[in-house]
Amino acid sequence: MTLTIGAHPNNLATWLLSSVPALQEGLKAAVGEVDFIRYRDGRETSGLLRSGAIHVGATGSTPPIVAQSAGDDIVYLGRSREHPEHGGVIVPAASPIKTLADLKGRSIAFTVGSWQTHAFAEILDRSGLAPADIRVIDIPAVATAEDVLASGADAWLIHDPLLAAVEDKAPGTQIIAPVADLVRNRSVFWGDRAYAKAHPQIIAALIEALNDTELWAAANTAEAAHVLTDSGRSDSVQNWISALAHRPWGVGAVDPAFLAEQQRAADLFSRYGVIAKSVNVRDATIEG
Repeated sequence: MTLTIGAHPNNLATWLLSSVPALQEGLKAAVGEVDFIRYRDGRETSGLLRSGAIHVGATGSTPPIVAQSAGDDIVYLGRSREHPEHGGVIVPAASPIKTLADLKGRSIAFTVGSWQTHAFAEILDRSGLAPADIRVIDIPAVATAEDVLASGADAWLIHDPLLAAVEDKAPGTQIIAPVADLVRNRSVFWGDRAYAKAHPQIIAALIEALNDTELWAAANTAEAAHVLTDSGRSDSVQNWISALAHRPWGVGAVDPAFLAEQQRAADLFSRYGVIAKSVNVRDATIEG
């Protein structure tokens, strides 16, 4: 049997697993053949699952909700712990923007369709603003400090290690809304329902391997940082070490709290026009 896993730089667990052969040994013993397809942009995950190129992938909260709304037969397989990254809604040192409400009539840059879209929906909900009140500027999934600064946006929705790179070039930035105040920012592991239902033991072995990978990263931060410098997100080992140092590690099963988080995001997406069709996220569970 073969398991094909999608891996991209913005999901650390799958990227590290695909990069360190020793971490794959237990999974290969349980599954047989394990293949990885690497791609730059996590927003490609839905298309790769739909085409059958991969069996499972990993993203933030947004892509599986969008895929379910579009009619894709996907299933949630696991989720990471919360990631209260250093970052959030960032403004330059001299910015007059002090609150989320101050974003009215201004612009914000982030990767549209990623977890930041969920965070943006929370910004709208909490500030009482409408989508038309804030101009959104899309930046690449693997953005550089130059991409962020060249966007011309009044604010940026980013976190480390990208934020550290921006601060190197534009000191004095201010966080007006931390990531942890907006979203749980979990990694979400999801895949093709037919494959997952047919091979529950393989999925269980995958979740175990992903958890083991994260625990390895927690115990070997410097080594993990060196591996991640090859991902394209940042070539600074020190910035990666700083980003990883206080990161909560671990991957576990889908649970009611996680599903409630996803349902809130889905409801916000329906309200603000991110998805055309509302969804019940429980329909995207194995039992659904």
